[in-house]
Amino acid sequence: MNTHTADITPAERLAQIISAGVARFEATLPPLMRERPRAEAEQCPNLRISADRQREICLNCPPPDCAGVANAQCPIRIEARGKWKDRKSS
Repeated sequence: MNTHTADITPAERLAQIISAGVARFEATLPPLMRERPRAEAEQCPNLRISADRQREICLNCPPPDCAGVANAQCPIRIEARGKWKDRKSS
């Protein structure tokens, strides 16, 4: 199913492919991640781990098992609590 028209440039076709891939990826995200603006999702002030580490943990969590970062069982929250405890005991 190759629907390529001659009136678009290769760059425009690539942009279409990327936007379709992004849409498919976003459809796999849990509702909490789809509803919150990206800037808000990356700026949780009570988390003491870097945004890169949060992203790494989140991408390793299967979407059906995602409890959401607001849930205490979220691996991001668990790691943040561990870092908080380590910092407090130091």
